[in-house]
Amino acid sequence: MIVEEVRVARYPAGAVRAGDFEVAGTGAPPTPGAGQVLVALRRLGLNAGMATRIGAAGTPYGPGLTIGSVPESDAVVEVLVSRSDAYRPGDLAVRPRSPWRTADVVDAGELRRIPRDRSDLPLETHLTVLGHVGFTAYTGMVHLGRVRPGETVYVSGAAGGVGSCAVQWARAYGARVIGSAGSDAKTSLLTEDLGVEAFNYRHGAAVDLLRAAAPDGIDLFFDNIGGDQLEAALDVLSFRGRAMICGIASQYGSAGERRGPANYARAIYQELTLRGFAVTAHDELRPRFEAEAGKLVREGTLRSVHTSVPGFARTPEAFATLLAGGNSGRAIVTCAV
Repeated sequence: MIVEEVRVARYPAGAVRAGDFEVAGTGAPPTPGAGQVLVALRRLGLNAGMATRIGAAGTPYGPGLTIGSVPESDAVVEVLVSRSDAYRPGDLAVRPRSPWRTADVVDAGELRRIPRDRSDLPLETHLTVLGHVGFTAYTGMVHLGRVRPGETVYVSGAAGGVGSCAVQWARAYGARVIGSAGSDAKTSLLTEDLGVEAFNYRHGAAVDLLRAAAPDGIDLFFDNIGGDQLEAALDVLSFRGRAMICGIASQYGSAGERRGPANYARAIYQELTLRGFAVTAHDELRPRFEAEAGKLVREGTLRSVHTSVPGFARTPEAFATLLAGGNSGRAIVTCAV
């Protein structure tokens, strides 16, 4: 086996492109030491927010990525060789911070075992509704946003990895759900597959489209986009409405002007709550999330929404496509053992 990895090859000039990365061989895999395991990549999840780390000094999500750096994200891995009593060859686990590398040695304690009672589920599920993006959606929508039956909820970027999970959690809790997406195909996914209302934000001014969808206002906003979507939600939020600020995809990988909402003063006289959150600060919720999400997945209430890209060598292409809005749900690279 020859190990391959993806490295940053150059700093993006504007939008991130596949050519900003390179795929390189590193030779034979290392030998695990005591308490370690050698793992092979099976599924690699991609996160748009990683773009903010390229060429940066560092962000709350991790250190900056310089030329030659190997990015990291969550992945499903298979144990090949074990020198730990906790794992045997063939075991599957989630590695929360997995380098973009086909095989690697890792301390066994850094892995989260996939329970045997969930081993029959598609591997992608552990990176979507049961994984990091599902946990992010649960934290913002259920724990912090406290979604309630009968409320009107708006989710921006609703066909993305986190967004597609957020709309499903809101629907599961009995809310009326409106989502926005950037293509008619994605709005069809939301309406026909996930059973929520949706509009294409490219069909007009965001505030006009949202007002048309929610003439009586919205109670809770889950934001993955920022920019015009956030401004629109601030205009349409009802008195004492809540906004959960999860991401700013409109600014990822962009060299353009970065600004906050021009109408933020409305938060004062409407007594709005704007709450930003980083899911990494809420790990104590994970057991409760996994128990509830696992039950809803089995019932069919939660389903995995993802775009699979076959072949590790296509990771740079998959990441660039993700940032350009070219996929539905989570972007996942499928890797052979």
